[in-house]
Amino acid sequence: MIQVNKEYLRNEGYTSTIIEKAKRELSRKRARYNRYTRSQYKSTIDIAMEYYIVNIASGYFGGIAPEIVVKQETNKKNISVLKKLFNRVVGRNADKDEFQIMIDYIREYNDDDSVFYELVKDYFITGSCYGLQYETEDNKLVYARTPAIQTVALYDYSTPMQKVGLVRIWNETDNNGKDMEMVEIITETEKLYFKGTQKNKKEYLLDETMTEEVDWLLVPALAIENPDNMCIFTAVEDLIDAFETIIDNNKTTFEQNADAKLVAIGYAPENSLLVQDTNGNWITNTARTAEDNAVLSAKMLYVSGDNENRGDFKWLIKDINDTASENHKKTLMELILMMACIPNVTDVGFTKADNSSALDKKFFPLEQIIIQAEKQFKKEYLAMFENFIDRVNTKFSTDFDFSEIQITFKRNLPTDKQNMIDMALKLRSLLSDESVLGLLPLDIDVESEMAKKKEQNEENIMKFKSNIKDGGLDVGEDRQRTNEIPEELQKQPTNTQR
Repeated sequence: MIQVNKEYLRNEGYTSTIIEKAKRELSRKRARYNRYTRSQYKSTIDIAMEYYIVNIASGYFGGIAPEIVVKQETNKKNISVLKKLFNRVVGRNADKDEFQIMIDYIREYNDDDSVFYELVKDYFITGSCYGLQYETEDNKLVYARTPAIQTVALYDYSTPMQKVGLVRIWNETDNNGKDMEMVEIITETEKLYFKGTQKNKKEYLLDETMTEEVDWLLVPALAIENPDNMCIFTAVEDLIDAFETIIDNNKTTFEQNADAKLVAIGYAPENSLLVQDTNGNWITNTARTAEDNAVLSAKMLYVSGDNENRGDFKWLIKDINDTASENHKKTLMELILMMACIPNVTDVGFTKADNSSALDKKFFPLEQIIIQAEKQFKKEYLAMFENFIDRVNTKFSTDFDFSEIQITFKRNLPTDKQNMIDMALKLRSLLSDESVLGLLPLDIDVESEMAKKKEQNEENIMKFKSNIKDGGLDVGEDRQRTNEIPEELQKQPTNTQR
């Protein structure tokens, strides 16, 4: 997190200092990314606990894209009070269905499911994630992830801090085949491009030919940074190192024991181990090597000795206290997962969690560290759509209100569908059909299903009235088709005689 005076960003000396701060931030993020991928991370043995921790957390929080719906105020009293006290008109600024269609179209065009998951994964790996917003030449509104190991957000000195820009730093090759460091600084009004100089690696010059103006209400970028500058495995890095050390020590011991030396007690070889060559240097005696190999491959071995001093052959190996070693590894594993707030999906308690309530309890610790991330994601998603909606309102003279957007983040967990369906059916007398359908754990389009249901009911009513009018419905058919008749029509008396 870097604070700046936005007015000085065109000052090359000032910006060079900001870029150096950003590079230090990126260095920390790259180190975390390397631990996750085990790339350029020097370890005696790789036990990629970071990989496990990140993927469990990312799948749980980012496995299902957030639900974004338009909710307009319908309570007349609330509308009146807001109008009276704040002179704010709510609940009738724009057509709700059109508003929802626009949001759904933007999300589908940008493949929001994939973008959201990538952002969540970046956040857990590096403690930050970023995205860019822009409008294409054919007026498509686009948002896309930008790598966290290349990006840092800029904030002002106000309270609370406000995002004023985004810095992206990357290397590219120029037309002469030389590597060149590029820097892009994005604000709501312009994109500034700086290039590193060859003479001074800490000096960056503004390239006016590349700089371009933009026109957004807010900074066209999504930025989520952990306020404590931590990623999900920061607190357990030392424990992971200790876990890897004990695994490596055991591995080394087993390797040494595999190459153990045979000790012969009461047996003397015929040839000495070392001899001198013609230059007087001591070398291994080939005759002794051949003798040792013959002893090792012999079917029988005879050693001298008496009853008190018996000869013997035995392997010289390093003993392992297997119980202590396993307890140590188990303790480290439990500490790692406890401190990272990640459930162990292989323990007995998890495998026996046969309902959604039991699973929720297992994921309760992880839920606590996701609370902060969820609030940050919600804030940035709202800001992103505020930008898009302002652009649409300006270009098409519409009156959409971004504050009518409600974002709900879901968790990617197995659900007990039967219990959820039973609960939804029990609430039919209290809730609208739309709300009941929304509670069902099924992948259905609620609005589409409601429209189909309405059309089906209208068709049944027309068929029923037609049959009554034509007298073509007998008692047997009437009883069989009662379920096709809407309740409100079933209750209406008729004068038709059978």
